Amino acid sequence: MSKNYVIESFMTAQLGLSGNELVLFSILWKESDKGTKIVESDYNSISQRMGTSIPTMYSCMKKLVERGYVRQEEKALYSVIAKPC
Repeated sequence: MSKNYVIESFMTAQLGLSGNELVLFSILWKESDKGTKIVESDYNSISQRMGTSIPTMYSCMKKLVERGYVRQEEKALYSVIAKPC
């Protein structure tokens, strides 16, 4: 998983994302090749890239799923298997 991510204008203007949710979506968007493939990573790696705790990352993921911006393909105990919609 790359350490870089890019915040694109549609993420704030159209999706209304901000803060940690924006950072998480940006990471998933980049890793999924702009929504074309599934991202599989462990909670620890993503939370480190976000600069947050695992519970904070998990809470942000839950909000993105609830808002329909990310589809969680599988519920895994220690990994994120998701695809931005």
